[in-house]
Amino acid sequence: MRKAWTATALAGLLLSGMVIGGCDRKETGPETGDTTATAPPVATPVPPAIADPAATKPLLSFAGMDADGDGVVTSAENARASQAVFQATDADKDGTVTLAEMDAARNAIGERAEFSSEKLIEAADADRDAKLTLGEWVANANARFSAFDSDKNDALTLAEWQAGIAAEAPAAPAPSPAPKATAPKR
Repeated sequence: MRKAWTATALAGLLLSGMVIGGCDRKETGPETGDTTATAPPVATPVPPAIADPAATKPLLSFAGMDADGDGVVTSAENARASQAVFQATDADKDGTVTLAEMDAARNAIGERAEFSSEKLIEAADADRDAKLTLGEWVANANARFSAFDSDKNDALTLAEWQAGIAAEAPAAPAPSPAPKATAPKR
């Protein structure tokens, strides 16, 4: 019984991306600093977002990323969804996403307007060439996933996802002060 439990636990650790021996590197894509490498082809190809927004939009949601429907998004599921969204956004299939491609894809799928495509690219563009490679895209997605993963168990629950999304939202502007009442002139 103990051998079966040990084998199951070991298999679970290996499948979850952990490496035994002190190395804690995730195998879900390039590390944050590695922006020239490409992620392994793990995502099912999707059509360009501008051609078929309905194929891409679900990949931006918790339920759409939770490929096995178990109520948890693993780092591997996050990486697959991120790669598929990159492929759908790269309309000309040249391996990079430009501002024009991101704007077109975001407009097609009705993505959150409070963040500009320019700011999103700027945040992830490690080499500052005004476009994103798959490595930069996945590194940014990995960093976002890690920021959302509040218990650091390499998986997101719906509550962690919702809290992460809420934390990303820009602060609401402060209400304007009411105009001062002035006495009418006589």
